[in-house]
Amino acid sequence: MRENLEKIIREICFIIKVEGRLVLKNYPITPAQFDLLQRLYFRGPMKMTELSTHLGIAKSTLSGIVKRLEGMKYLSRERGKDKRVFLISITEHGKQIIEAVIENRVQFIGKVIEEFGQKKAEELYEILQQFKEAMEKCRSSR
Repeated sequence: MRENLEKIIREICFIIKVEGRLVLKNYPITPAQFDLLQRLYFRGPMKMTELSTHLGIAKSTLSGIVKRLEGMKYLSRERGKDKRVFLISITEHGKQIIEAVIENRVQFIGKVIEEFGQKKAEELYEILQQFKEAMEKCRSSR
C-alpha cells in the first residue's frame, strides 16, 4: 500500500508539473531557470549561497543562470547589508511567468474536475487536506 500510494502521488505531481510547464514554450527560459524563478517567487529574496543549496547546483552554475535571468529582467540582484553578499529577487516580469504556469495548472485541474465530478473532487480535496496535515505532523516530529 505504501509503495502504491507514493507512486500515485509522484505520478500526479509529475502530470501537473508537465501540464503547467507547457506554458514555458512561450518564454525564452530553461527548466533550471524556471526552478530558480519559482523558488524566489514562493520563498522571497535569497542569497546566492541559499539558492545554490536549495536548488542543489554549484554556485558557479547558479551565477550563470542568475546573470542570464537578470539580463532578461526576470530577476534582480542587489547587495545585501554585507556588501560581499548579493540578494536575488524575482521581478514583476519574472512573476508573470510563474503566474502563467500556475494558471495553466489551475485550468488543467478544472478540466480534470469536470471529468471527475465536482462532488468527488470536493471529497478528494478534504481527504488530501487531511493527508497533508498528517504529513506535516510526521515531518515535524522527526
